[in-house]
Amino acid sequence: MKREVTIAREGGIAMAGFVFGQLLRFGYNLAAARLLGAEALGTYALVVAVMQVGETVAVGGLDAGLLRFVSQREGEERRQIIASAIKRTLLAALLSGLLIALFSGQLASLLHGGGLLRLTLLSVAVALPLSVMTLMAGFAFQAHQRLLPKVVASQIIVPGIFLLAMLFARYASGVEAALAVPFVIAPLVALGWILPGFRRMSGIGLNDVLRAGSNRELNRFALPLLAVSLFSILSHWIDVVMLGLLTDVGTVGLYQPAARTAGLLRSTLLAFAGIAAPMIAGYHRWQDYDGIRATYGMVNRWIVTIVMVPFLLLALFPGEVLSVFGKGFGEGSTALLLLAVSSLLLAWFGLGNTVLAMCGGERLSMMNQAGALVLQALLHWLLIPRFGLNGAALSMLVVMVLLTLVRMIELRSLLGIPFFSGKLWKPLAAGFAAGAVMLAVRHAAPPMPPLVLLALAGVTGGVAYALLIRAFRLEPEEMEVILKLMPFLKRQSENETP
Repeated sequence: MKREVTIAREGGIAMAGFVFGQLLRFGYNLAAARLLGAEALGTYALVVAVMQVGETVAVGGLDAGLLRFVSQREGEERRQIIASAIKRTLLAALLSGLLIALFSGQLASLLHGGGLLRLTLLSVAVALPLSVMTLMAGFAFQAHQRLLPKVVASQIIVPGIFLLAMLFARYASGVEAALAVPFVIAPLVALGWILPGFRRMSGIGLNDVLRAGSNRELNRFALPLLAVSLFSILSHWIDVVMLGLLTDVGTVGLYQPAARTAGLLRSTLLAFAGIAAPMIAGYHRWQDYDGIRATYGMVNRWIVTIVMVPFLLLALFPGEVLSVFGKGFGEGSTALLLLAVSSLLLAWFGLGNTVLAMCGGERLSMMNQAGALVLQALLHWLLIPRFGLNGAALSMLVVMVLLTLVRMIELRSLLGIPFFSGKLWKPLAAGFAAGAVMLAVRHAAPPMPPLVLLALAGVTGGVAYALLIRAFRLEPEEMEVILKLMPFLKRQSENETP
């Protein structure tokens, strides 16, 4: 029972933070689309892609190393592992930032971005060590099964300051400052917030980091995961980068709202995977495969239950969703539909990648991501010139379907995890009915503004979905979790019992 309560509590905290962070990022994309234009939004998307690739290279798989080894070590050995990981990632971040600065001109030319793209890349080069330090401090907290500090830093402070800095710089200095300044200010503020708590929690200071030696066991574990993380982040951004290579920043700007809006569905997976990862690693250490299977099935079911209604809104009302970005962005409606299905598959089955990494299958996970990346690049090269935005989105969907099938087979073969859980019929059946209600609202409602129609369909479909989930009844362990986290409901139930 402790496992379920911990996952529900920490996953709930992370979920709230991720939702808030995604809403802030959605707000940034919305404000940038209206205040800066499609080309500036495309420049922002390309710069974020470069920045996240740089962060991934600098972190080098040591984030997953912390999640695995910190839970298996105690005392001074644990502190040495954390200090060693931070020292290595900081040095790598400095090198990555230097390379981005040196090749900023060539990157800007290759991606058809010009001087504005180069200026923003230089800001990223300065900010990279700050953002990597913030990330590693957050992962150290997460390895101790404390997600709140990481969530606050990465999902509240960074996107919040980013949005505010963009708005202030836009009206104070113009478009160039609005794009470049937030990349430096946001990670600086987040690092200043998280460092004091990290020192108290770990007992690690700057001198400890400088004196830390290399940890061979940690490095051996992290090396294949660096490849996994790099392939994963490249897979995540390859659609944007290939659009920049094969089209222009304006097309990227039109695609960005669809891609990032569909990406909202990933928040649930990221939230629950963060707390499930160290637990799964602990079960694997003691060869508790029943615990691994139970955790995977429970978290998977919770994720599907949460994302169903948002998915239906994106899939059934793509034009209305994109209308909030302004005139012209509706061109991405078909792309949004395809990307929403891809994101649903990732949210549903993406935990399998975490399970493989935590259970000694990091090399298998690496091969999965490498194959997916090669296939994505090939499909983008073939489809983007012919279908533009929709070609990029279709490529993502095809690859996600194939990757999902491969992971399902691997999890079944290695850990005995079934392809589908029978308990998933409840959210799936409720989702099917809620989708029918939303479509009925669309066809029966009189002409109204897109946002009003979207709100009406969301409310009616959401209510129908919640009522059906309640009618189907929660699983016993889920009811126990709710009563444990909200004991007033248990007292109320006891008082109502005759």
